[in-house]
Amino acid sequence: MASKIIVLGDVNGQLEQAFTKLSSLHAKNTFSLAIISGNLFAKDNTAVDELLEGKISVPFSTYFTVGTRPLPTKIVEKIEKDEEICHNLHYLGKRSTTKTSEGIRIVTLGGQLDESIIGGMSKEQYLPFHTTGDAKALYGANTADILLTSCWPALIRTGSKIPTLDGVEDISGYVHISELCATLKPRYHFSASSDLFFEREPFFHSATQESPDVCPITRFISLATYGNPRKQKAIYAFSLQSSFDPTAPLPQGTTASPFLPLPNTKKRAALEADPYSRYDNRDGNYRQKRSRGRRDARPPPGPGECFFCLSNPNLATHLISSIGDDAYLTIAKGPLTTADTNISLGVDFPAHALIIPLTHSPTLASITEDDNSREKTFLEMTKFKDALQSMISQKSRNKLGAVTYEISKGNGVHTHWQFIPMPEETIRKGIVEAGFRVEAENLSYPAFEVRDPGVGQNEGDFFRVWIWTPPNDAEPQGRTKCLTMPFDGSIRFSLQFGRIVLAKLLGLQKREQWRDCSQTEDEEKKDIEAFKAAFKEFDFTL
Repeated sequence: MASKIIVLGDVNGQLEQAFTKLSSLHAKNTFSLAIISGNLFAKDNTAVDELLEGKISVPFSTYFTVGTRPLPTKIVEKIEKDEEICHNLHYLGKRSTTKTSEGIRIVTLGGQLDESIIGGMSKEQYLPFHTTGDAKALYGANTADILLTSCWPALIRTGSKIPTLDGVEDISGYVHISELCATLKPRYHFSASSDLFFEREPFFHSATQESPDVCPITRFISLATYGNPRKQKAIYAFSLQSSFDPTAPLPQGTTASPFLPLPNTKKRAALEADPYSRYDNRDGNYRQKRSRGRRDARPPPGPGECFFCLSNPNLATHLISSIGDDAYLTIAKGPLTTADTNISLGVDFPAHALIIPLTHSPTLASITEDDNSREKTFLEMTKFKDALQSMISQKSRNKLGAVTYEISKGNGVHTHWQFIPMPEETIRKGIVEAGFRVEAENLSYPAFEVRDPGVGQNEGDFFRVWIWTPPNDAEPQGRTKCLTMPFDGSIRFSLQFGRIVLAKLLGLQKREQWRDCSQTEDEEKKDIEAFKAAFKEFDFTL
């Protein structure tokens, strides 16, 4: 079934005129939704007041994001209070993944590139600036029906025969937008340009190893400002089929992707919810919805609602330390260790960290092989782990080692590794290894095996723990021992297993559950600043 969609360029505060036009068109065509690809509002708040007072009506579901100017204060206040702006008007977020009621997947990156920020993501959701980290965060969305960006992609005119409009300066694009488009392979990519309409010929992306016969097609369209004096096209209507038909012939004039020469363009591949809700600012609502039983259970969360996915607008981004090409590093919410746990050993911050793939995938093994993403993700996660170990070793003068563990389950949500410092003596004496083996035996779990399954290909479900001993005279590089416990569906494996074992070893039984270890946002910010300062020397993403 097809959905009728209409898209507008910059509206620039012409709310009454634009929505009156939409109402007229809707009466004849019955659109499913509308999208504003540029600035909806202007600096003048008169139209905003009329909108909020109900003097201007929005005829049907209309979505907007941040363009090239900040959102009006009154609109921001409504959004922050989680109140309806007005009937039928929906804010997509500046960096977000949204699935509409029609099942249409919209990925959004609003604002212009802030080149003053070298790494990381923008903190302010309503100002018209983003970072390359914001774009990279959206890779985890995997796919998109519609990609919406304020900036044009670089090289978009490559291979195109569409002429430039006389008297209009060509628009320069950005590589990070090209890479985002090449990664998500959207069916439509919309942007806005003040006095220019540009619709490129459709272009196809390269087939992947997993789908060698499928070449996704993207249409890039940039709309002019509504009511522009050049009378350039500012409204674009189309029908979007519910799914892409790989057997359909290529549209006339289709070209190869203009982004094919770009390096490092990756396709991101698409469990029990409790451990993931810790990044939910809505206080665990997802878990409450799932607790009604199997019959009422929702499907596992996708990238837009997974609280380990950077594309989720509700992610607690203030906890994030570093973003690499394939994985990112964050401190834990509700950490097991505290700033006081290892202060006598030279570490005055919790140092409980999570290493998380950018790809939304339940296991490393299920990450796509396209562009060797699976192996690259594992290698970069390992690089983060090694960097954390080096930091802990230096800060503690080799008095602290570390434990890193992973739960790899095929029915999981978003795989990750948890890193926690551990006293060197406890590791060296074999107490850590014994702790894991004894706890497994007490729970009638399968026995641990001394081996490292790597990316876990053809392994099934397993729990893995790396126990790292810091350098000493006999072992100047330190030593790592990996224990792996394979298990199947007959085992009701506790997602808190690793934390419970370490809590007992550290004498922190009262902190076994992360929910019992909540902090204020100010406390969390203090911890992440201390962590970043300590990790800076070892952070290979800077």
